[in-house]
Amino acid sequence: MSIPRRFYLPMGLGFLFFFVLPLLVPATVKLLQSGADKAEELGDVAASAIYQGEDGSLRMLRVMKHSTAQDDVFVLLDNDLQAKQLLGEPQRIVLPRAQLRQPARLRSEAHGQLSLLLNDRHWWLREPAQTAFAPMDAALRQRFAAELGTGVSKYAFGELREPGLLDVTSNTGDRYALYWASGELYPWAERLQRWQQRPWAQYPQTASRIDYADFDTDVAQYGMPMILLQFAQKVRPGEFERWPRLSVHSSADKQVRAAPKLYQPVSDGFVVSRQALRDAGITQIAAVASVPVQFRGEVLARNADRVLMRYDETPTTAAEVVLQIVDAHSLQVVWRKSTREMPQLLFDGEHLAAQAWPGGFYLSTGLNLPALVIDNEGQTLVDFQPQKRLEQPSED
Repeated sequence: MSIPRRFYLPMGLGFLFFFVLPLLVPATVKLLQSGADKAEELGDVAASAIYQGEDGSLRMLRVMKHSTAQDDVFVLLDNDLQAKQLLGEPQRIVLPRAQLRQPARLRSEAHGQLSLLLNDRHWWLREPAQTAFAPMDAALRQRFAAELGTGVSKYAFGELREPGLLDVTSNTGDRYALYWASGELYPWAERLQRWQQRPWAQYPQTASRIDYADFDTDVAQYGMPMILLQFAQKVRPGEFERWPRLSVHSSADKQVRAAPKLYQPVSDGFVVSRQALRDAGITQIAAVASVPVQFRGEVLARNADRVLMRYDETPTTAAEVVLQIVDAHSLQVVWRKSTREMPQLLFDGEHLAAQAWPGGFYLSTGLNLPALVIDNEGQTLVDFQPQKRLEQPSED
């Protein structure tokens, strides 16, 4: 009897958690502290990120976590991936133990900073020239005393379409959209309206974007087809960015045939709402001709030159997951590979996360395990080989 594919991921993650993960990170490492050897427990990898040092070296930040009866202990390790050595002293952060197990979250910010959320209740920020993260909770309360003076009960990062957004809930239960870099804080329910009501006609600059759009059509579609679009969006330096979530309609749809002037063509047979384009400050739009209609497409990460995305090869349930890199300037596909050909991406890449750095992308897989660092051409720079952990025999 075959096992349904939807059970592969939970079964595999359970196997990793109970049998493999204890082998992944040694229980202790020797760290030099105050000139003496001291054993510091590390625990599990809670989060990780790739960044470039001022000298251009490729570095990895790992957030390790273990818990005691009273505390959650986070140890932050910086490594030079090329020299294969630890950089400086690890940073240790101790917080009251969370009642529920919460992941750590890392995000690269627009100006080179790294943001870190711990237990979803504490925000730390590291500037590019600094070697340690600084707590931001007190600074946030001071900057927005009227709204957040009572403190913050929860933080979350915005999605990829809203870089720089922090979803903040105060201790009074009020929810806000925070854009720290531009100094803006809005009630959560107002963030979309404030963006749509920007005076786009006064914006002199545009930025080129590449993103998937959903099909919203009367014509029968199967398997969540998506189309890759390239568009120009008006921007103003210093303001927060938000990418629209666009929908594509068939020109044969009843609503399109009833009012065709309300829609703008993007490719042969497909259109988008002109009102949606006006709301988003979009001036030009077209389908990316080099990329056909794909199923369940998703942009995973972007840098200035490349866009990394994943999609299903077919509309069937047991679809093959494919990764591809598109040149952000020529709009040509520069690399494409099935996750079945990448054993580092456990479970055929179903639990894949990606982070961009200027020269490429960092891929991680289930349970925050580092998988690969690839360059902008898709070539492997660092292979963490997480699949080999599955091959290690367990100790009786």
